[in-house]
Amino acid sequence: MQGQNPKPAQAVTPCMRFKFLLLLPLAALPLLWMGTAARPGPAATFDRTAIKQSLAAKVQRKEPLLVHVFVPLCDNVNQGIVPTNATLGNGQAPKTNLYWGAGYGIKTHLKRAEAWKLLGEGDPAEPEILDRALFERVLPNGTKLQVVADAYDGAHMKQCITDFYAALAGAKQGKAQAGTASLPAWSAADLLIFNGHNGLMDIDVDLPARKDTRQRDAVVIACASKGYFLDPLSRLGAYPLITTTGLLAPEAYVMKAVLESWAQMKDGPELRIAAGTAYNTYQKCGIKGATNLFHSGW
Repeated sequence: MQGQNPKPAQAVTPCMRFKFLLLLPLAALPLLWMGTAARPGPAATFDRTAIKQSLAAKVQRKEPLLVHVFVPLCDNVNQGIVPTNATLGNGQAPKTNLYWGAGYGIKTHLKRAEAWKLLGEGDPAEPEILDRALFERVLPNGTKLQVVADAYDGAHMKQCITDFYAALAGAKQGKAQAGTASLPAWSAADLLIFNGHNGLMDIDVDLPARKDTRQRDAVVIACASKGYFLDPLSRLGAYPLITTTGLLAPEAYVMKAVLESWAQMKDGPELRIAAGTAYNTYQKCGIKGATNLFHSGW
């Protein structure tokens, strides 16, 4: 499957054309949207003023903007999803996984993308992370974007969300190594992204104590993430740059569009449009419905 370009997975969303519900493209969606209830609203809210000032200062100093992406691999057995086929839904096989090695998976899509450079790839030291890829992209405005993408064993959703939370809280430090390359990662990142099945629909994950006062941008591309992640993000000092309002296919083209717009200092409303435009480009579901799947801010 790696290197092939299957049709994008299609989600049961308000913008979706009517299709037979048991077809393969609908796989990997939350099973009947059941599981734990959505969380309460955010405990406290704040704007992005400090974050934008920090990003602008880094760009002025010609320092790269840092991103860490957390990808729980699609897993038919260990996640509450409508199963896809055994190859795409094997949460222990990143090379063929729907969210990683398949045509619109994070690693494959960025490797193929114009102007994106793969700096390194390989097995990381952390046992729950089955593959890692490091990327770099120089944007038209001259900003350098450096991205760490980690593929977590699909059976370890809790660890994936725990690490995402810890990085947002300033509680996880260090560099990410892949092959001979390494990049600053975890809490050093300016933007942290969770991209995959919404594990909070299935499990609860404790919040770590904040270890610094730095505010960070966060993106959660997972089904109905707004109702589940806003409260944790607010408690961790993370601004919800992009979350989602309904069911969707969390494939790489949305994340790529958000990253490239964010690195050019676009703000929330523009990022929402970028996400919706990318989703509609691949899903052909109508720009209004696609854009309505994404939310920026509280």
